[in-house]
Amino acid sequence: MRIAKFMALGILISMLAAGSALAFHDGGVAECAGCHTMHNLQDGAPVDTVNVTGNQYLLKADGATDTCLMCHAAYGQMNGGLGYGPGGDFYWVTKTYTWSSHGHGYSSEGDSHGHNVISPAYGIAVDATLDVAPGGTFDSDYLGCTSCHDPHGNQNFRILYASNTDGPITGSTRYDFDEAAPVAVGNSRRTNKGDSGAEANDNHTLYISGMADWCANCHINIHSGNTTNTVHETGVALGTYADAYNQYVDSDDLTGGSQASAYWGLVPFESVDADTSMLRGPDSNDQVTCITCHRSHASAFPDIARWDMTETFIADSHPQPTDVGYTAADGANMYYDYTFTTVNQRSLCNKCHAKDAYDAPY
Repeated sequence: MRIAKFMALGILISMLAAGSALAFHDGGVAECAGCHTMHNLQDGAPVDTVNVTGNQYLLKADGATDTCLMCHAAYGQMNGGLGYGPGGDFYWVTKTYTWSSHGHGYSSEGDSHGHNVISPAYGIAVDATLDVAPGGTFDSDYLGCTSCHDPHGNQNFRILYASNTDGPITGSTRYDFDEAAPVAVGNSRRTNKGDSGAEANDNHTLYISGMADWCANCHINIHSGNTTNTVHETGVALGTYADAYNQYVDSDDLTGGSQASAYWGLVPFESVDADTSMLRGPDSNDQVTCITCHRSHASAFPDIARWDMTETFIADSHPQPTDVGYTAADGANMYYDYTFTTVNQRSLCNKCHAKDAYDAPY
């Protein structure tokens, strides 16, 4: 009897310990002292070595993003392109590539590779091109991890702000989020190549609903609800495009696929009837969303695209080995561990639109 009681007590303690360890920014993984310091002094030395007199929020690093990356950089959010998570690796924002072709100079600017979350420690500066969010009014001078994620935690997917929470601080005010947080199911926050959270066809975030509306909190005028500009529809049923998605295998095989195995992690969609390891393609009622074509943090490509939309063939995607700024690691990591079955593979827009029939091969 006593043994049984001790066993029960041990199980209870283990459960409580597991609950605490898995708590997200709520007294477990990220206790107050994980991010904040009361006096900016520890063992006789400043905690924030950039602002030796301290900073406004008593953070341990120079600003919110630097503080977040004290932990999350190693998880794959800023790790030399080895972050294979659904959002992408902020490393790409620090990379600019230039090249010449047919007598003209071209570039793929780091500013266009992702959200410029201001991080002096990691070399991410304020967006030099855009003063405000494209299609919106969010001030680029205040962009950081905590512009989207609530550092103190909430019940939303990826602790995203929403209409039911206080929005991010921009200067002396809070930015108002009008749209609810999306409904989604994710994998591990550890997203480095080889980690359990690294994106793959059979291991990916399941987007269920509301992603496009949530992006519209900042990108209002490029949302499908906008009536003054021509935009790609989001948050709408795929309809017959689902058939094209499911039949499409690659640029050499536009009709040989089946829904049962059609899912491609580089071109995700919203679906309520699936899981994070699903391989099936969409039903007609599943939806296209912003995340179908873009990553949320950063990518190797302009406009935070999931593939290089500036080139016809995937094989011509930049960075190329001849580009200024290229490294072999960049070339290896830009498409994660995804493989392409033909050198003729064209832009992945064709996964839904299948416009590469009868085109000349690579």
